[in-house]
Amino acid sequence: MTRDDPPAGHRAGQAGRAGSSKPVRRPRAPGDPPREDVASRVSAYVYGNVLVMAALIALHPDELRGPRGVTYLLGVGISTYVAHAVGEAVGSRVREGRTLDRTALRHELRAALPIVTSAGAPVLVLVLAWTDLVDADLALVLALALVDVRLALLGSVVAWVSGERSSRRVFLAGFALAVIAAGAALLKWQLTH
Repeated sequence: MTRDDPPAGHRAGQAGRAGSSKPVRRPRAPGDPPREDVASRVSAYVYGNVLVMAALIALHPDELRGPRGVTYLLGVGISTYVAHAVGEAVGSRVREGRTLDRTALRHELRAALPIVTSAGAPVLVLVLAWTDLVDADLALVLALALVDVRLALLGSVVAWVSGERSSRRVFLAGFALAVIAAGAALLKWQLTH
């Protein structure tokens, strides 16, 4: 064993002592997407969840008893998806100095898909209220809770797509973001109901 070899029982790249705050990265595999693509997807995940949460906070349960709540949330999801994809495509054009073609736009549309997943499940919950299968108040709370859980998992998602192990600190950061978002939703609920 040489001086540069890790101690027995440790893998290369791991922190030397338990509880170390240094991130532990797994080696990038040949099939892993480029870091810029991963960053774009994480950005879409954040945009999608934050804007869907804001849209849900703006809704009143009465708006869920008809199509208004569903169409509103769909509009927010679709417009955010298109705006993010086009913005990233134009930004890519500026960074890379090439023309904006269909391939680049398709690439950005694919990278923005986390926005669609951010809006998809809450829309389905709102459809349940629209069809009277679930009480509108409960549906709004469930939709907010879904997005709040996604926000709580943000730190873990970032660690996972970055090839790092999730840590307590990363989880707590996501949890703190979720608590802040839930606090905003609760405050709005108290002020408007």
